[in-house]
Formats: sequence, structure tokens, C-alpha cells
Amino acid sequence: MAKPDTKYLKAIDVLRAEILGGKYSSAHPFPSIMGVSRRFAVSRPTAVKVFDRLKAEGLVCTRAGAGTFLTNGARSRLVGLMIPGISYSSEFFQPIVASLLRAAHVADYTVLMEGVWSPDSAENGREAVEVAARFIRRKVAGVIFQPLEYSENASAINARTLAAFTRAGIPVVLLDGDIVTAPARSRYDLVSIDNVGAGERLAAHLMDCGAKAIYFLLRANWVHNVRNRALGVRNAVLANGLRWRPSNVVLADPLDVEAVRRVMARRPRPDAFVCENDVLAARLLKTLTALGYRVPQDVRLAGFDDVLIARLSSPALTTIRQPCDLIARTAFDRLLSRIARPQQEPLHLVPAAELVVRESTSATAGARGPQNGNARAPKGKKTWCAKRSSAELTE
Repeated sequence: MAKPDTKYLKAIDVLRAEILGGKYSSAHPFPSIMGVSRRFAVSRPTAVKVFDRLKAEGLVCTRAGAGTFLTNGARSRLVGLMIPGISYSSEFFQPIVASLLRAAHVADYTVLMEGVWSPDSAENGREAVEVAARFIRRKVAGVIFQPLEYSENASAINARTLAAFTRAGIPVVLLDGDIVTAPARSRYDLVSIDNVGAGERLAAHLMDCGAKAIYFLLRANWVHNVRNRALGVRNAVLANGLRWRPSNVVLADPLDVEAVRRVMARRPRPDAFVCENDVLAARLLKTLTALGYRVPQDVRLAGFDDVLIARLSSPALTTIRQPCDLIARTAFDRLLSRIARPQQEPLHLVPAAELVVRESTSATAGARGPQNGNARAPKGKKTWCAKRSSAELTE
């Protein structure tokens, strides 16, 4: 039995991977038969067989007198994933990326992932536009986009980036957060937890534990997801007849001992904090302990995301656990649906998040799940959100 021609098989494998990976474009055309022959050191008849195999797989087509071109199907197997550079090292976002890559592999797609790294606002904007331009040149079939955050002009950068994809006819699914603050919605598909509802659940749990002066700690008040979480806390506090003032939202470094000391000197003194994420909650726990406050006896503490530090802290942190795998698979499935039917109405798909109760808010160690307490979630929450704007967060 004749052995398969290894050079022939290698040429097919390499060219197939390059086609599906989006290497070829009008600026970088697919090689000719002679070019394939020279590159892989095969005879012309073998190069012709390589082309025939790629045509049989539906990846290329030939036009008499014009050459060889990629088919539309070939260009549709590459999707872009565009995220802020900070997410590359995020413990919360890493499993989302892993699940996205698995989903793409199962569906025979290749993921082109790029981040926007610069901390400088002006440079950040330029870099985002360049990443979008590269995706467009590579003719990606669609993009999963995590909006940029922690930049004062992030909204403008996100709008310019998405507009570039729209002009190019490339569908986009937003991941983890919208480009506007609730109750507003953009015209793009969105996959994220209900951050307003999650904030409400945490606040209701804290009030069930006896908290009466709940504060929300954040780093940057222009981040839409974080503002939505604070909005949820505010909703629940007001629904239970407790006071909410602008000072209940604290923009501070939790490791700044003097800043935390000043917050704890307020009247009424805070007896509970909801932090924008678990990392901030763990840092605040360290500072509160240094100042002599006991958690949860003197002040209760909760975060978001359920990353490792929430479980390793002492006491362990109550938090909201996000379903990372489900978020990723839902986003990828939605992108495939959008690619197939571009004229669909945009959807906000909401994977269910879980309230995880630990020692930082409760004397009962290791309790999990929603608590059946007496604190009330806001009545008519959807109606409330339809009538209020994010600007009212600190009113």
C-alpha cells in the first residue's frame, strides 16, 4: 500500500488553518498553484491536488482567468474576541475565555482574541480603533466585545469601536455589560447577569442580617456594571424604608486607612458594605481589621464574582457568583445566531447568578443560596427601572 504524501497532507493542513484563521484577504491574497508548489516543495500536479482538496471542502473557488479566491464559507469561520487588557489577568474573566474557546472549537470556529492595554485614555481610544480595524481586515464573521471600562472616555471609545463594526457589516454581541447604564439599552445583543437584581439581592440579605446603614464601595463610578450594582443596592434600601443619600456611594481606595477611617466616622456609622467586586471587599476587610472593627460583628461585608480571594479570606466573603461557563456559551451561541440572521431584534440574555452567603455577613458558616428573610426586593422593579435613570443613583 502506498504511503500518503506527507508534503501533500501538510500543505492541506497548513493552508486550511490559515484560511480558517483569516490570514488571507484582498491585501494578502491566496497563493497561486505555483506559489503553493514552491512554498511546500511539491510538484505542480501535487499542488493542483491540494487546490482540488480545498475546493472540495468548500474553502476556495477558482475563476477562469482571475485566480483562486476564498469562499464566503471560508471567511465565516473566524470570530473576534475584543476585551480590555485588564481582563486578561482577571480571575473572573479567564474561565469565560476558556469556555468561549471550547465552544468555538466544537463549532469549528477559530477565535482571534485581542486586548486594549493602554491605561492612557487617548491612547486607549486609538488602540481600540486599531484592534477593530484588524478584525475588519481579517474579515471576522462576528465579534464578542467586552466594553472598555475604567476610563473616563470609555463610552465614546466603545461607541466609535462598535460603529466601525456596524459600518463593516460585522455583527457584535456584548459580553458582561452594556455600553449604557440601566435602564437604557443599546441596540446590540448583550449577555450578562442582572447586575441591578444582584445588588438588590445582596442588600436584601444584609438587611435580613440586621444591617440598617448600607454603603456601596467602588473604584470608578463611570463603569456601567458597577453603577447598576449600586443602583440595585439603592433600590432595596429604599424599598425597605431605610435612608439612602449620595454619601452611601463611596469612591475610595479600600487600602487607604485614613479614607476608610473617615467613612466609618460617618453618622449613621456604616454597618454593612457591598463592594463592586471581591478584590475590593478583601482589601476593605484588611483595612477594617487594622482599624479594630470585627467582621461581621461590627460591620458586614459582601462582594461580587466569587473569585478565589472570597473563599480564602478570613472570614470568607459573601458574594454573587457569576456563571462564567454559561455566560460564555450563551454569548457564542447568540453570535452564531446573529451571524445567521443579522436582522433579528437585539436581546439581553441573562444567565442566573447565585447569592453565596459566607461568614462575612452571617454567623452561620458556609450557608449558600438565597435567604428567605424579611427584607423586600423593590416592588415593580421593571417599572421602576423604566422610569429612573442612572443619574439618580446618588440622589
